Amino acid sequence: MNLQKLMKEAQKAQRKAAEVQEKLATMTVVGSAAGMVEVTANGHGQIQAVKLKPEAVDPSDLEALEDLLLVAIQDAQQKAQELSEKEMGRELGGIGSMLGGML
Repeated sequence: MNLQKLMKEAQKAQRKAAEVQEKLATMTVVGSAAGMVEVTANGHGQIQAVKLKPEAVDPSDLEALEDLLLVAIQDAQQKAQELSEKEMGRELGGIGSMLGGML
C-alpha cells in the first residue's frame, strides 16, 4: 500500500470517527441503582439528568442516597463507554475500538 493511499484511508477513518462522535452526543444511556436512582448520560458519558424516587430520599440517611447516586453515575458512564466502543467498532472496524478508547 502506498503512502498516499494510506493517508486517504486515515483521513476517511478520521472523518468517520468525527461522525460517530457527533452521533454519540445525541444518544443516551440510563444508569440505575436499585431502581431508586436513574442517571441519564449522553454517548460521551456526560451526565444529563438525574431522577430520584421519593423513597430514595431519607434525610436521616443521606449516605445511602450518595451511594445510590454514585452507583447510578458509574453505571451510566460504563454504558456510555460500551456504547461508544460499539458505535466506533461498527463504523470503523478494528481501528474503531482503539479510537473509541482514545476519543
